[in-house]
Amino acid sequence: MHPSKTLLCAKSRLLDGKKIVLAITGSVAAVQSFELSRELMRHGAQVHVVMSQEAVNFITPIAMHFATGHEVITSLDGRTQHVSFFGEYDGKADMLLISPCTANTVSKMANGIDDTPVTTMATVAFGSKTPVVVVPAMNLAMYNNPAIQRNIKLLKEMGALFIGPNIVGKKAKNAEIDEIVDSVITVLGSHTLSGRKVLVIGGATREKIDDVRVISNVSSGESAVNLVIEALHRGADVCLWHGSMSVDVPTHIHSKRFHTVEDLIHMIDSVHYDIILVPAALSDYAPVTSDGKISSDMDSITITLQKLPKVLPILRNHADLLVGFKAESISGTELITKAKIRLDSYGLDLIVANNIHDVSDGYTKAELIASDGKTISFNGSKTELASKIFDYLEKILRST
Repeated sequence: MHPSKTLLCAKSRLLDGKKIVLAITGSVAAVQSFELSRELMRHGAQVHVVMSQEAVNFITPIAMHFATGHEVITSLDGRTQHVSFFGEYDGKADMLLISPCTANTVSKMANGIDDTPVTTMATVAFGSKTPVVVVPAMNLAMYNNPAIQRNIKLLKEMGALFIGPNIVGKKAKNAEIDEIVDSVITVLGSHTLSGRKVLVIGGATREKIDDVRVISNVSSGESAVNLVIEALHRGADVCLWHGSMSVDVPTHIHSKRFHTVEDLIHMIDSVHYDIILVPAALSDYAPVTSDGKISSDMDSITITLQKLPKVLPILRNHADLLVGFKAESISGTELITKAKIRLDSYGLDLIVANNIHDVSDGYTKAELIASDGKTISFNGSKTELASKIFDYLEKILRST
């Protein structure tokens, strides 16, 4: 067995059984291709690489063979690899992913020119209606050239999906690997939430004590990010509203920031969502704010806390399905009883409850309690929990 095969499904089975042709063209961003192919494999994909002659100047076929465990195509021969991958035959590839894609390759594909292994693959892929995903990388002036923009528009009309570019200074850079992989999973995914609007509210609020101090809750925001990515993979239109978080928000996630409960309430508008999930650690109380900065020379200070309005009841009228989260320092029957009271009093469709001592980076124990009283105990990764939550929500949506 080739050593690369040990990577298969290391992170998930979301691309298990999928065959992806990764086409590499002559950009310095080609050095990203090794890790991109490996990340696709970690989600289960079989990755086959085709390279233009210019791409070979930036990363070697030997490196990509080692990365994927498959022979790398740098020229087409009597095996007609372009037809084998994208013709109307059993075992054909599920996607042509061109990353990085140069201005030259964009223009050739748009005009049906197939004088490199990559553009010939594209010609057949478009003709057989195989998904084509393009990740452009070039100088910004090249990207803004009217002819290139016209050709990009033509490719989109032909059905190509463009990811990025990321505009940095004078460069239209290749999208980040996580954005590319998330987009590939979405394209090849179930699309079970296609057309659905999903809002995830995560992170912690920070209520001001004075001009420099705040009172807050403990929240990494990891669960919120996992929920957003899971919804994206299922084809939903997703937005993340978040407070303070210790994990990074991926750049391709549409997000808005809030600081206090009052900020969050002001963000709630007339928009209606199919699903709203609130794993946020929202403050129950806020200090009576002092003007300026309280002196640090005082031996002690007294802070008066005022009760804040609950956000979930306000959100109830803005969602078909509303999911709450409850963190406690209790377990078992006591935790479930307390969560059910919250579920019923706020009219939630699902509540996810856990003991804060059972939560760590990437891992959690939780009780999923539905409005019909059914309870599911969960023990595993936060990624798996996000999947289980959406599996349940989809069942409700299918039954309505």
